[in-house]
Amino acid sequence: MIGHYTSTLPGVACLPESSRAVQTMQRFKKRGGPFLLLADSKQTARTLIRWYPSGLRKLMKTTWPGRTTLIFPGRPGLPSACYKRGMLAVRVDADSACRNLAKRCGGLLLSSSLNRKGGMVRKPCYAVQMRWHRFISGRANMGSSSYEASSIFRLNQRGLQKVR
Repeated sequence: MIGHYTSTLPGVACLPESSRAVQTMQRFKKRGGPFLLLADSKQTARTLIRWYPSGLRKLMKTTWPGRTTLIFPGRPGLPSACYKRGMLAVRVDADSACRNLAKRCGGLLLSSSLNRKGGMVRKPCYAVQMRWHRFISGRANMGSSSYEASSIFRLNQRGLQKVR
C-alpha cells in the first residue's frame, strides 16, 4: 500500500487484485470497504460498467478527468471491497501524476483518503510512512491535492443523482 496525492485528498492505494494489499487497506482504514477505484483513463473506467446509459456517458465525457466520482453498477470480477450492493465508485482523477500512477499499476488503484477512522487526512510524507510503516510501504510525492472532497454522482433506476 502506498501514500499518494489525488486532485481532492491525499490517499492510500493498493492493487485491487492483491488480496493481501486489500486486507492491509481494510486494516489501515478500520473498515471493510467499499473503496474508490482510481482509473488511469476513461477507457479503463468504461470496462467496469455493467450498463451504460446516455446520462452516464455524458457525465463521464464532461467531468473526467476531474474531481468527480461516479457510482454505477459494476461488472463482477473485482474484490468485494470494491462493491457496495453491486455498485462501484470510480474516478478518473484530474491530477496527471495520480492517473500515471494508476497506469503504471495496470490501470486501476483501490484507494481511500490517507487518514485512519476519525483522524485527519495526512500528506503522503516520510513521517507518515514511518508512523504507519506496518501499512504503508511507499509513497508517491508527485502531484498535489486541493483538500476538498470530490463531487459524487450515483446512477440508479431513476437516473443520475448528485450525492455530494
